[in-house]
Parts: sequence; structure tokens; C-alpha cells
Amino acid sequence: MTSVDTDLLETFISDEEAAFAEKRQGKFWPANHHRIAPLATKLSGLLNPNQRTAFYFHFMRVAGGAPAVNDKEMPLLTEAYRRMLPDLDLKGVIQMSRRHELLFVFGFDDTGALSAGETQISTALKARLKLLGQVGAYTSMPAQMDKKAKFAAFTSEAPRILETLRHLEYRHDRRYSEDLYDVTNLRFWGMVFICLLNKDTRADIVADMFEGPYQLMRRVEQIATLHRYVQVVLPDATPDEARFLSLAAKLADIESARRNTAESVALSRKLGLPFADDEDWEINIAIPMRGAQGHALIARDVVRLQIRPKPDWQWELRVRTSSRGEFSERERGSSRNDLKIPALGKGNLASFPDWLKQLRHHDLDFDVDAADIRVGRKRAAAKIVSAWLAG
Repeated sequence: MTSVDTDLLETFISDEEAAFAEKRQGKFWPANHHRIAPLATKLSGLLNPNQRTAFYFHFMRVAGGAPAVNDKEMPLLTEAYRRMLPDLDLKGVIQMSRRHELLFVFGFDDTGALSAGETQISTALKARLKLLGQVGAYTSMPAQMDKKAKFAAFTSEAPRILETLRHLEYRHDRRYSEDLYDVTNLRFWGMVFICLLNKDTRADIVADMFEGPYQLMRRVEQIATLHRYVQVVLPDATPDEARFLSLAAKLADIESARRNTAESVALSRKLGLPFADDEDWEINIAIPMRGAQGHALIARDVVRLQIRPKPDWQWELRVRTSSRGEFSERERGSSRNDLKIPALGKGNLASFPDWLKQLRHHDLDFDVDAADIRVGRKRAAAKIVSAWLAG
């Protein structure tokens, strides 16, 4: 380590101090993060204590988490975290670490401490950072669920996670109101998943979220997500877990009732598609413009319709043309309409073939006979959908 490293770190601190004062993001980190991050655990010979505290403060902001420092650096790292607390819920473009992750790591926030108190030794810090690395290593909920064994390796931390989430009243983000609240935060749900994999905590966390005193943001969506994770761990439950099994059954009943209200499910039943009541099916339709060359899947001028039995994501419709732009719509409304065409509209999924014919009045003629229809391995279902399109 050299004076070049010191200059690099001091430039980072100076840039972020100026940026933070103006409540904006610094410009030095994005281009130099690959040089700065490896030095985050090697500061003692490069910066004085005040500088190191400032570095940790800004590093946790922009990197999204704490560095795995040694015992001697723990007081400085903790002091940097204390400095973060008043601004932890800032809105806007400025980046901050997430409250639930830092509370789990450090053991306290500006409203109090967990029962175990503050994290004071590096071994505990590193163990908790390793857990956060696991929950943050995925890009989707299904990917998390597919790696149940990897999450199960961290179930000894489930009681601490449960206490962390209760401390925050199951609200991992206080920056935004209900309409912008991140209900799909994978680090939050990864922590919930670990609690569900622990026999001693799974009934408690389900009871908390489902029937507890906590005011869940966008409750309906969170309960639906909780149900999905519960279904993954349900095969692990034993007959003596009556409370958990009862809660899981109630969640399943609620989700089944919600599913039955979806127009995608209503269409499936109207057409007589061969899907089970709880089957997670998907229909993908691609219809090329009449006279287009090549297969529908690679057509430049095409209508695509995707249908699922999910109450919160029932269907998505896209029209793409090479010369006039695009149109996109979901059951919640349209998000783009370069083509100036009428929307299909919520509740009108069954009328999609008629809507498609109406597009001819807008000089858009799509050939249903050339449609590509994919319904997994169920060819009979594809034939039924084809007949529906033909009208």
C-alpha cells in the first residue's frame, strides 16, 4: 500500500463529503469503485482515525453495506453507522444502505437496540455480512426459492432476523409511502425465507405478518408473496407444527380466493384449458403482421400476449412495429401507445381476438394463422388457444 492508495481514498472521501452536503451522489466512486473497494478493510496504515470513520460512512452509503473490518476498526465502523442514522431514510437519488440490513448487522438503530446489543467483534460482523451476501446473491424470488439448502445454512440467525423485523414493524424501507414501497425487496424476503426455514421461528413470522399488529405496506401483495415462500418450506413441516400448518392453510385459502378473481383464470375456465386449480401455468402468444417473413418469434412487426393466473400480474400485451413504434399494456393500464390505438382494457382479456381484428382499422393486420402459441408441454391447450384466436 502506497501514497497512491492514500490519495485515492482521500479523493473519494472529499468527493463524497461535497456531494453528501448537497444531497447528491458523488462522481468519483462510479469510475473508481474497483480500486477503492479492495482497500476498505486495509485503512489503518493509510488514513487517520477521523478519515477512516468518514471513509466507512461514505463507503456504506455507496457500496450498500459494511466492510468486513477487524476488531480494532469496529469502533470506527460503528461510529460511521451512528452518523448514518439521521439520514438513513433520505429520499431521492442519493444512495444509502438499507435500514433492515444495517440493524441486523450492527444490532441497534436510532429507536433502540436488539436484545443482544451492539455488534462489537469482527467475527459476528463477518458472519452477518455473509448472511446478507447470501440473501443478496439472487435476482429473483424463484431463484432464492430454488436454493433452499443454501438459505437453510443460516437458520441459526433466524431469531435475530425475527427480532430485527419486529423492531422495524416489518417495514424495511421508510423512505417512501405505500405507492412506491418496494414489496419485492429480495434481501427482505431472503431474511423472511431464513426464518421460515427455522422450525422455531416460522410460525412466529407467519403469524406476525398475517395476523399480527403490524401495518404491512401493500399488505395484499406481501401476504401473497409470503404464501409463495411458505409453500416452499411446507414440505419440511412436521405434524407437531400445528400452528404453522394452520396458518399456511389459511394463507393458501386466501391466495386461492384471490386467484379465482383473476380474469386470466376466468378465461382459462371459459376456454376449458387443462390446468389444475393451483397450477402455475403460462401462455405465450406471438402473432406476426400478415405477410411478414420468418417465424413469429423473430418478427419485427408482432403482437405478443402473455397470460398468467397471478392476481397481481395477469396479462401483458405488447404491439411492436418497425416503423410506427410500440404499444404496451397490462391489466392495470397501458404504459406506452406510440400507435394511438385503443387499449384492450382491464376485464376484457376474453375479447382479445375481437380487439385484434379492430386493429385493422388502424392499418395493423396481424395473422392469427401464423401465430406461435406456447403453453408449456400441453399441446391440447395450445390448440384450444389457437381456436380462440381464430374466433
